[in-house]
Amino acid sequence: MTAIPNVGIADIQQPTFSVATIESGPGSTGFMPAGIFCIGALAAPDGQFLYLSLIGRDTAFQELRGKMTAGQINSFVIRQDGRQVASGWFSRETLSRMEYYGAKLQTSLFGEVGQMILYHPLLTTPDKATQTAALPFMGTASEQNLQDIWHVVRHICEVPLLEQWELVVMQLLTALQWFQPIQGFGCNAGYVKLGSDVAALISANIRSGALCVAADETGCYAFPAKLTLDPEFGLAKRHQQPEPPQSSAGDGFWDDAEVIYGYSRKQAIDDGELVDVSASSEAREAGFRVPVALTRAVWDSFVDWDNEDVSPKQQALGQSTDGRLWDVLYMAKYGISMAPKNHGDTLLYELYAIKRDGHSTTPCSIKLKLHSGGGDNGEHVITIMLPNED
Repeated sequence: MTAIPNVGIADIQQPTFSVATIESGPGSTGFMPAGIFCIGALAAPDGQFLYLSLIGRDTAFQELRGKMTAGQINSFVIRQDGRQVASGWFSRETLSRMEYYGAKLQTSLFGEVGQMILYHPLLTTPDKATQTAALPFMGTASEQNLQDIWHVVRHICEVPLLEQWELVVMQLLTALQWFQPIQGFGCNAGYVKLGSDVAALISANIRSGALCVAADETGCYAFPAKLTLDPEFGLAKRHQQPEPPQSSAGDGFWDDAEVIYGYSRKQAIDDGELVDVSASSEAREAGFRVPVALTRAVWDSFVDWDNEDVSPKQQALGQSTDGRLWDVLYMAKYGISMAPKNHGDTLLYELYAIKRDGHSTTPCSIKLKLHSGGGDNGEHVITIMLPNED
């Protein structure tokens, strides 16, 4: 937790509980009903309201909700002592997704006085689909609040994060503004919205040595001095096609020989020797962001499961091509995440699968080989094959 103060969230001061006036904001065509006051407000970095707590007359709340639903009021400005302390907007679409809470506080000669609270579902349930979350708290963030934010980051991130990576990952998210402390009126929050290339950046920092899957001799897993914001860090050097050595004419016997035949990756895919699965949902969900192909032997033995061709004995096993492909790719990604730092460009990994041999009915342990290298144009590609294939 030593580096958390650097992210800025601990600098947010304790808000004083108080009441402020609230008025309709820019873009609204209706006026704010009289007799409503604000005691809490919080908006996301884009200005969208996450939380709004109001007190006032019940009849005024009914009028306000009608204007909000009709789109006459779609933003608010909150002022205290003539100074703007908060503002925000919402659309009718987001309003329909916000939770509503109403409570009657007391009854007086002027009618019922109650409280109305609108809050976004993000405040209670992180959204893993969009990798977005908001963690509210009162006043300055405590050590527990900061730890909770890190747990939320690990929960919504599409790639696994080790507990010991907190130091580097939080600095990375802060530098990219994927994590931001937000200050509201009466409450504050830590707001997390991870970018679509978070997996590539985590991989880049593993290549740079900022993140390690195994501790060094001092027991450290994270090294901030090696942090990189370049998602392509280390790829060019690793996957660039080597330049042929320069030599003078006549130095080699084959210098003037004509290349008769060469077999490219594209040709292998076109010929069916490789099965390209890069565009499959299984590859995306497993976390692959580079082209992935399986050799024909792997595909035929451990993936393809067309029941018309499968023996009657194996047809009732509940297997499917999509499910078997997921097993192969998920275990490949898991093998990468668990591999030692310097495993080179080849990795052997294990999974359990039913062989498509006409008689097997139970999964058995098999080993596959993953090769990470350059494609036809030097791009990073992955090929999964049998251990005895090249």
